[in-house]
Amino acid sequence: MSQTCRIFGLALVSLVCFLPAAARAQTETLFQTVGSDTVRSFAHTSLPGATGIDFSFSFAIAPAYAADVTHTLVVDFEWGPTETGPWTISPDNVKSIPGAATAFFSSGVYHGPADAPWVRIHFYAGGIMTVSGPFNHISTVPEPAAATLLMLGLAGLLWRRRQGAAR
Repeated sequence: MSQTCRIFGLALVSLVCFLPAAARAQTETLFQTVGSDTVRSFAHTSLPGATGIDFSFSFAIAPAYAADVTHTLVVDFEWGPTETGPWTISPDNVKSIPGAATAFFSSGVYHGPADAPWVRIHFYAGGIMTVSGPFNHISTVPEPAAATLLMLGLAGLLWRRRQGAAR
């Protein structure tokens, strides 16, 4: 096997072994009629080494009330150790929804400070409305430090130099 192939193989093995797996995206597609207090719970599968959960929800809202009425919709993300809690709650995502017209809303990404086997999305609505869209809960894994990658590169160069001197 040529020296170049060996170096390429070492670099490939180093990348596979030392870089973390990509974040595991878990998406729940919701089509839900919500009222004054509506909750949906989901199991969350964490990646090894996960340090948190990123939550997001982008959705369309179809109100079921008259055009001259406006209601408020509040959406919270929650996470806990069991399906029944206790729950830790994100800050509120609030949107005013005018009647008789579809509205769109995106929560942005909320970075949960802890990892948990259960997550849920909690709706508080002033009137009956239907929400539909993807609810994402993604395990976050810290990226390797730049110094670690630099050290791997230097080790590979030193190994290559040593192999060349041994011939």
